[in-house]
Amino acid sequence: MTTRASTAFFNAFVAAAALLAAGCSSKSEKEVASGTYTDPETGETADYKITSSDDGEAGNVTIKTADGEVSFGGGAAHAKLPSGIAPYPGAKMTGGFSSTGKDGITGMASFEAKGKAADVIAHFRKQVEAQGMQVTSEIKADQTMMFAAQKPGDEKSGMQFTATQDGDKVSGSVTYGSHN
Repeated sequence: MTTRASTAFFNAFVAAAALLAAGCSSKSEKEVASGTYTDPETGETADYKITSSDDGEAGNVTIKTADGEVSFGGGAAHAKLPSGIAPYPGAKMTGGFSSTGKDGITGMASFEAKGKAADVIAHFRKQVEAQGMQVTSEIKADQTMMFAAQKPGDEKSGMQFTATQDGDKVSGSVTYGSHN
């Protein structure tokens, strides 16, 4: 995105997030707000749509600009894993975001599962290695384990996996990006 488009996107994002917070008290799935935001400094526009979930606890925001689209919210609807990556068995997807544009795709998916952080990390590591990716870094700190992976020779794309142990549960996330 250009600096001007980034400013328009950021301003639309802030406006949409405020509307999302205001609309999350609904008890049924419905559109809370939608429209077009115009950046007063640049005149660039962004379309937005905000919905609330059935239980009123989570909402979703989608913003479209000439450069691409970003979508985020709570629950499984926005917890999209990258192509070729399956969730840990029994995991509950808890939220995330995805963004597509002319330069590529990025996203983050968060999850919770019963089990051990080491098993969750091993599950994801097996998948990335099967895709020909290499682990480029690993960190273990207290109850948290992390690793990053990318395809050899592709420094613009990659994935990061995090798993934190909390009793018999693990919370974690998968963050990814690929560039065209």
